[in-house]
Amino acid sequence: MSNAISEEMTGSTQEIKNGWKPEIATAPLYMQVAHHLEARISNGDFAVGSLLPTENELAEALGVSRQTVRQAIGLLRNKGRLSARKGVGTRVEAIEATSGSTRFIAHSRSELFEIAAETEFVIGFREMVSAQGKLAVDLGCRPGRKFLHITGVRYPANRGKAFSWNEVYIDSRVAAAVKDITVARRAIFHYIEEFTGEKIHEIQQDVRPIAMDEDIAEKVGGKGGDLALIVNRRYYGSGRRLLEYAFQILPADRFTYTTTLRAET
Repeated sequence: MSNAISEEMTGSTQEIKNGWKPEIATAPLYMQVAHHLEARISNGDFAVGSLLPTENELAEALGVSRQTVRQAIGLLRNKGRLSARKGVGTRVEAIEATSGSTRFIAHSRSELFEIAAETEFVIGFREMVSAQGKLAVDLGCRPGRKFLHITGVRYPANRGKAFSWNEVYIDSRVAAAVKDITVARRAIFHYIEEFTGEKIHEIQQDVRPIAMDEDIAEKVGGKGGDLALIVNRRYYGSGRRLLEYAFQILPADRFTYTTTLRAET
């Protein structure tokens, strides 16, 4: 390979990377790639109507697998920022995501990572509590078990209008995972996994409608009686040991729930 061609390829690679540096122990790699591409689209490096470099070119430039790039592109396609046509390539469709609100009902661990990475959980209160009565029933644990109780508001990353009111109960044995955190920019269960070295094996999610009471409504900028959803999640470690119980209350005007149904092949 001639020096001229080598220099041209190196220059192209640097243009694609342009500040790319994967972080350690944070969001999944494909999400980091997606956020990098979003930033490049937002600042005009990849203009609306233009084609992205190929998956192979992106993978080589960023030092990740083609599958990671494909997952990142799929995420941005779901947001309406990219489109893809066989034989044509991946086209930039929009500077911002087309949806005006954010999904908060997740279908997988990766979607929970995605939600947390796009928002900030501002923790305003914390205390150690003993599970008794209704709380013990909600947690599905024996009375007297200790949990760290934290509460606060979840905001979009730009600290705009509050998305939800959040309450989290963390097993006292792993509570040190979040002892110094005042603003969580990742999923709480991710901090727990880092602290324990153990993966969450199962997440149970329940969703039901409620009418917000005055206190919660005030915290998220709504009105008492407004329609909302409450999403409860239980996070289990090995041996189905409950490590975290969390719920969030989402005003009805701040989320969308979208599914795609495809014909069987």
